[in-house]
Amino acid sequence: MNPRALLILAGTVALLLHSAPASAYIDPGTGSFLVQGIIAAVLGAAMVVKMYWQRIKSVLSGRSVKDEEDDE
Repeated sequence: MNPRALLILAGTVALLLHSAPASAYIDPGTGSFLVQGIIAAVLGAAMVVKMYWQRIKSVLSGRSVKDEEDDE
């Protein structure tokens, strides 16, 4: 390994290992925003599954969508 690459690697490791105390504040609005985003993601995923449920079911069962509609 050449000396320049070794120096860059050592500097990167030194910066990653150095930690300083964080004076960070997360207000209650941030927490509710995160909860709202999680709820929206879960409900959005549920809507996608609902919209494509017949296709998902036909792929998992190995039957075509027309066969499913004929049975109903």
